[in-house]
Amino acid sequence: MPTVTPGYTFTGTTDPITSTKLNLLSTPSVTIGNSEVVTATISDNAVTTAKIAALAVTTAKIAALAVTSAELAANAVTTAKINALAVTTAKIAALAVTSAELAADAVTTAKVLDNNVTIAKIVAAGANNTFLARSTTGAGNYEALDTTTTGLGYYTGAGGEVSQLTSKATAITLNKVCGEITTFGDSLAANTIVSAVWYNTRIYTSDVVVINHKSGGTIGAYTFNVSCILNGAATLTIRNNTASPLSEALVLNFAVIKGVKT
Repeated sequence: MPTVTPGYTFTGTTDPITSTKLNLLSTPSVTIGNSEVVTATISDNAVTTAKIAALAVTTAKIAALAVTSAELAANAVTTAKINALAVTTAKIAALAVTSAELAADAVTTAKVLDNNVTIAKIVAAGANNTFLARSTTGAGNYEALDTTTTGLGYYTGAGGEVSQLTSKATAITLNKVCGEITTFGDSLAANTIVSAVWYNTRIYTSDVVVINHKSGGTIGAYTFNVSCILNGAATLTIRNNTASPLSEALVLNFAVIKGVKT
């Protein structure tokens, strides 16, 4: 063993620092050179948290897959510690994301797969006889409509109106599921039927059209019928049931009830 005196320089692995050598000095003072401490010179479990400077462990110092859940303190991984796009589906345990983990309004339409919203996922109805629709004019959210107060039927925007020209036999065009028809005021002979073609792209041969006499002319003097003869066309028939000719413009209300035969 060499003689150790103040100022002595140890020469690495061939001349390591030992307690025996240091005891040769009355007041040992040892300075470790830069890069002299390598992995092999550090005892297992010797580097504690207290030995690590703040912010000293960077991403580059951590081996891939080296940080497991056992190494993480409870609540240690905050949002600020996670890189954007770093949390992939594979990193999330099954059933690990509960409603408590979701921010308000975080689940947008784009995040929901098609056909994944079942009836059970839709908010419960406030009462029976309630359905989802929209009665308010214009686009917007669906509304819960109570049929005991609103009734069943069409709402603003579904209807239309048309006035017949020339005669009660003149064809009319009104492409609506409900509305108002005003006939021409020409004479209709006693106990006589007149028919007019009604072009309406909303009418199909399996549909039923309800029509009644709203105003104009003699209420109760006529019989009305609509025959759905084609997809997109029907025949409006009016009969004068009286014993005298009538020259009246009749105002009729109608509504199309959709139907099928299979």
